[in-house]
Amino acid sequence: MNWTKIVFIVIILAMVVLGVIFYRPVFSYLIASLVFAYILDPLVTSLEYRRVPRWLSVLMVYAVIAGVLALFTTRMVPMLINQGNTLLALLRYSDKPVSEQVLALPFVRSVFEFLQNIDKQVPSLGFSAKFVHLIETGNQLLGELPKLLVDNYQTILSTISFVVTVPVFSFFILKDKQALRKGMLSLVPNRFFELAVILQDKIDETVGRFLRAMLLEVIAVSIMTSVALTIAGVPYAVLIGITAGVANIIPYIGPWMGAALAVLTVLITGKPLSMMIYAALAMYLVQVLDNNFVYPVVVGKTIRMHPLIVLVTVLAGGWFGGIIWMLFSVPLVYIVYSLVRELYINLKQFRLI
Repeated sequence: MNWTKIVFIVIILAMVVLGVIFYRPVFSYLIASLVFAYILDPLVTSLEYRRVPRWLSVLMVYAVIAGVLALFTTRMVPMLINQGNTLLALLRYSDKPVSEQVLALPFVRSVFEFLQNIDKQVPSLGFSAKFVHLIETGNQLLGELPKLLVDNYQTILSTISFVVTVPVFSFFILKDKQALRKGMLSLVPNRFFELAVILQDKIDETVGRFLRAMLLEVIAVSIMTSVALTIAGVPYAVLIGITAGVANIIPYIGPWMGAALAVLTVLITGKPLSMMIYAALAMYLVQVLDNNFVYPVVVGKTIRMHPLIVLVTVLAGGWFGGIIWMLFSVPLVYIVYSLVRELYINLKQFRLI
């Protein structure tokens, strides 16, 4: 028995465990950085093929992204802020209580009158009073929002740090891609070298293609929703469009969330009841276009998962970590499944299992 080898393996394993414990807080940063790098890699590689140094290619891609974000910020954010301030001013500086202002909205007023009619028939139900109490509770929660932001300032600061740090990590991952690949391959024994190269290429292809397809899907749905709701005259069309595009990542449930947000926006802004119908029809049209044209072209048959598995995965993600895990549970499960499948196929081909 080679005790030197056993001791060496134990030391290495202990170092790995300690390393995992020590670097555990930054794992989320590394995962997000890898996702960002996978999405941008084709652009960087195409510039590199045109004899642009890789570090400069990364900077050029970053500059384009920064320009697009700056254009979006200068054009859209002020408009959204003005619209939000107008709504808040309407509720804040009126002589009437907020509950009365909300009850004055056409659709809310019709619901309130309907509940009053029910109370006249069965007074013990008290639906109208409960409805007013619900409105007042919602207003109270909005009033506590500033305090909630102050109490959670550490979470807000960590989020800002996350947003700033991820592009920095991704820069080095993109710039030193080949060096990182060679470094990982150097750890592989010679008998598994060819298998490791094949798996590495398969991982790059599968994960990168899937992440880029999902990003294009989000952008397409966001643009189509924003345009459709703008034509329908729904307020905050761009904000709703972006939210609906991100929610569309959640299969089956996401589109309903986007439609509900559009209809709810019409409700709270006091628009006519007919506009709710227009908003619902606009969201339905977006889903028809997405399911029949955009999704087959952009994503194609990337995700080959049974609908039942998709629904169970979404529900499990919601129970595990709320809305965030609902967004990422299906992509994560698909990526893990794809990698395990590729590993199994290649191990069988090399007769290692």
